[in-house]
Amino acid sequence: MIRALLHSILLAGTFLGAAPALAAQEGTASAAEVAALRAEVDSLRREIEALKAERSGAPTAPAAAPAQPAASSPAPIWNGAPQFREASGGFSFKPKGFEQFDVGYVSRPGPPRSGTVAGLNYDRLGWNGRARRLVIGVEGTLPGGFGYNVEFNFAQSIVDYEDIILTYQPPRSGLQLRVGNFFPLSSLETMTPARVTSFLERAAFTDAFNYNRRLGAALALTDPKSDRYTLTAGLFGQEINNSSFSRTGWQASVRGTFSPAFRGGQLHLGANFQHRAAQRDAQSVQYRSRPFTQVTDQRFVDTGAIAADGDDIAGLEFGAIIGPFHAAAEAQQAWVRGYRLGRRFGPNDGPGAGLFYAGDASFRSAYAEAGYYLTGETRGYKGGRWDRTRVLHPFDRGGWGALQANARLDWLDLRDRVSGGAGPGVPDFINGGRQLGYQLSLIWNPIDYIRLQAQYSRASFAGGPLTGTVAPASSAPLDRRTFAVDSVAVRAQVEF
Repeated sequence: MIRALLHSILLAGTFLGAAPALAAQEGTASAAEVAALRAEVDSLRREIEALKAERSGAPTAPAAAPAQPAASSPAPIWNGAPQFREASGGFSFKPKGFEQFDVGYVSRPGPPRSGTVAGLNYDRLGWNGRARRLVIGVEGTLPGGFGYNVEFNFAQSIVDYEDIILTYQPPRSGLQLRVGNFFPLSSLETMTPARVTSFLERAAFTDAFNYNRRLGAALALTDPKSDRYTLTAGLFGQEINNSSFSRTGWQASVRGTFSPAFRGGQLHLGANFQHRAAQRDAQSVQYRSRPFTQVTDQRFVDTGAIAADGDDIAGLEFGAIIGPFHAAAEAQQAWVRGYRLGRRFGPNDGPGAGLFYAGDASFRSAYAEAGYYLTGETRGYKGGRWDRTRVLHPFDRGGWGALQANARLDWLDLRDRVSGGAGPGVPDFINGGRQLGYQLSLIWNPIDYIRLQAQYSRASFAGGPLTGTVAPASSAPLDRRTFAVDSVAVRAQVEF
């Protein structure tokens, strides 16, 4: 064996010595060929040395161990933002956030005025702009079926809280437990993320009926295979940013949805119910709403504070997706459990700052909308709520992005002639006003994570606390006087 290897080396060496001359004469051997032969000779020499050492009994250097795969470590994946995921351990981590910048105009109703007149601040109408939301957070998973989502809102020069949630869902199970700060199962609109709604603001009942995130826990039964149903029940305290030590207000909620296939698309059928109890040292309720934009804080419909133990709210939900077309509608009614003469709710009750009425008031709200993607997309839907729509032809790849047109009719009635006769000093009519909105919006998503949105709204009012200020010359009763406010607004949004 050794002799054969020596013979091979000698032949190779002879060739290497003659190679330059041959190359000069015939140009047949290239530098690459010479380098390859030298490498082969060196390899043969090492092999001879190893065989010699083996025959003499001398120890040889151990062969290099085969390369082992690196230990499992989080690998970055791009999913709108860097996402790190460990396949074997169940850990994942993803930074997230979105920014919304609004500019808009709200017309000034009634005679030309400035300053504050009878409760209406005219200087806060007209043109205005604001950072509507500046949300930064993280989300991820932990071993054992746990997950988390943490979001902070830095708009308006304060730090506020969005979703702050810990979840638990066993693998391949339809049961999910959520604990933290989140919307208490109040409607399709409120359960839908604000970054994918059809209009700049959610339906009027969201503002009017005081739907905010609350600290609580909810148990959901979902369909992990086909996403056809959800049934969720929750128990909640008060808002996470309520710093009072008398946080005795609470809420119980239940919501169910069913999403069957329909004509190549999907339906959404849902119902929700909420029982809410007011905080013991401030037992009153108040319902009011802005005119479909938050570039102003002025509200033309407002019940004022009503002395009450709390309220009960029931709602019905409908949605449909058929190709690029979608439709949605919801209706809700609130029943107030009010205080009045001779009626008590327990030893710790108190009227707070609200007015006593002759009976229990009820208020109503509903909306209906339709939308169409002019560029062929289908509106996203997942888990009983609207979700992000994937752009078919992104702008950065030569397409036009996704263009969607929407129309909505939104109705809110905060007037009620409560039951029972009025006693001394006890009113029997609540003139919170009626608001009827006609809205149009146009949404352009050049890519999945950018949204530019324009909206026009006309809010028509009947009654309300400001009718005497806006329509002072009218001879009609205050609860029947009418006026209207127009608004236009645009939004630029980026998310990751």
